[in-house]
This record gives sequence, structure tokens and C-alpha cells, in this order.
Amino acid sequence: MKMSVVFISTAAAARGFSLSNPLRSLSYHCSLISQHHSVRLFYSTKDDDAKHLKSYTVLGRGVGSAVEMKTNTDHIIRTDVPIKMGGKNTAPQPVEHLLAALIGCTQATAVYVGRMMKPRLLVDKIEFHLKGCRDERGALELPIEVIPATPARLTHVSGTVTVHFKKGAVVSEAQLLVLKEQTEARCPVANMMNASGCKMDITWVDGTTD
Repeated sequence: MKMSVVFISTAAAARGFSLSNPLRSLSYHCSLISQHHSVRLFYSTKDDDAKHLKSYTVLGRGVGSAVEMKTNTDHIIRTDVPIKMGGKNTAPQPVEHLLAALIGCTQATAVYVGRMMKPRLLVDKIEFHLKGCRDERGALELPIEVIPATPARLTHVSGTVTVHFKKGAVVSEAQLLVLKEQTEARCPVANMMNASGCKMDITWVDGTTD
């Protein structure tokens, strides 16, 4: 068995790794994966983790159902809800912003993933057609003092992601699958939505074959 340099992450503590007895724990974790050709466990300190921590700050002020926000990158975001929901429909709904965030995050992440693949997959443009669904009882259920039995979150996001690659690119189904899987795993918004239990039923298509 080929062994690589072994590191353990602080997250491993949640899976049985003990910082108070690292050698014993390391032996335990290695035994779990000894059937593989290599062992790649990562150890990092809190200081190491802090170096990679990316934070976002948004300041907001709401009047009625409408909110105006300013990001730490100096952009203005506005939200509102439709008139039938008590708003004035002056801006997109917050959940529409969530879907928009998923699209924007997917675009940026896919471009990065494609560029890092070997061979490279150079993305020209991506077209998105997504639909999100939720059970409104999760927000409206009464009495208001009782936590609703129905989750308020999005329960299902479906649609298509059509990727157009740079001229001359020939992309196999396997490569497109890697692009999809790695993008969904690395996109913070998609990762968070998956972790919430939202069913992500999104089909990726190679648009260069159209």
C-alpha cells in the first residue's frame, strides 16, 4: 500500500479523531481506509482554518415588506414581495434572489472548475432555466406561536443548465459529469441548498452540440 503524507483536519474530531490521543485516532482512521491505494487525511489548526475563512457582510434597512441592502463590495440589493402578499412588487422576492444566487454561484464555480480540469474545459457561456418550489404552509401555518410542521425552505429545485464551451471543444459525457458534480460540490450556494435537504434535480447539457 502506497502511503502519502498524512494530515488530519479538525473536522475529523467529529468523526472520532481525538487531538488528545492523535496516534491512536490516526491508527483508527487509517484502518478505516486502508483498503485504498493511498491515505490522504489532513490536519489543520484553528489558525490555518482562519486563514481560509471568507466572510460576507450585508447591511439592510426594511420598510414594510421591502428591504434595501448594501454589500461589503459596495453593491445595492433590493427585495420586495408581490402585492397579493402584502408588498408593492418593487423588487424581486427574497426566494427569487436565492435562485439567482444559485445561478450566479454556479456560473462562477463552473468556469473555475472547467479551467482546472485536465484537459481544460473552457466555458464560453451557460444558460440556466431553474424552478424552485416550496410548501407555503411552512410560512403561513397558524397558530403563529407554534413552529410549523411543514418546512418553510425550498423543497425542490429543478431545471436545466446548458453549457456552451469554447469553439472547437469536444466534451465527453464523463467530462460533463465531472464538471457538474464538482461545480455542485464547490458552489457554496448549491452546497448549502443540498445540505438543507432541498432536492436538486438539475440536468446539465452540452450546448455546443445543438
